[in-house]
Amino acid sequence: MTKIATKIVFSALGVTGISLLSSFTPASAVILVEPLVTTQNEDILRTRNPRALGPEITPGLVIEYGVPDVANNLLNATGQDIGSLVFELQTLSYSNPNSTPPFNNEPVQWGDVNGDGKIGFSNVPGLNDIFTNVTVTDNVLTYSGGVIPNGTVFFNPFSSQPDLRPGRGIIPPAPPAPADQDGPIRVKSYYTAVPEPTAALGLLLLGGISLASRLQRKLKQQTHS
Repeated sequence: MTKIATKIVFSALGVTGISLLSSFTPASAVILVEPLVTTQNEDILRTRNPRALGPEITPGLVIEYGVPDVANNLLNATGQDIGSLVFELQTLSYSNPNSTPPFNNEPVQWGDVNGDGKIGFSNVPGLNDIFTNVTVTDNVLTYSGGVIPNGTVFFNPFSSQPDLRPGRGIIPPAPPAPADQDGPIRVKSYYTAVPEPTAALGLLLLGGISLASRLQRKLKQQTHS
């Protein structure tokens, strides 16, 4: 009987010890970030005009900003049809001792925030994904297999788990509109344009002429030899 009681006491002490040790262990978790590229969000469009991506945003131009933001619809006013979008995480670890809970060098990576089993696709009714392919290589996420025509509005929000959007209870607070309301995770992005049909046709014709010219020279050389 004494042995059983002793075992129970040691067992209880063991559980208490583990509990105490775990309470002194700092919490650490991966921060997941997920972008979406969908057709325009009509609800937001009714309350806020889209931000324009003007002709100064050229293909391949790298832009850096903070996410998750209080996202707007974006107007493709670049003069180009966007054929792919590339996002590169720059903040690979995040610290914020003033938040609740505090963050201490937490790793940041692309992930499935909305819980639909996929990264980069929407699960909200009424928002239709523009691109069919999303590839993730380390900290680079690439959208392809679609097009955002020039002059159209698209929706490109970023979400995170935990929610790091400004004004959602975790520092930084949201500045008053119309100021940009960027989040603390830095991202670089750029796009590639769809070649214009005339340009593509010109390249094809040029390639055909060049090939024909090489064939003619080869035939002449064979004839002379």
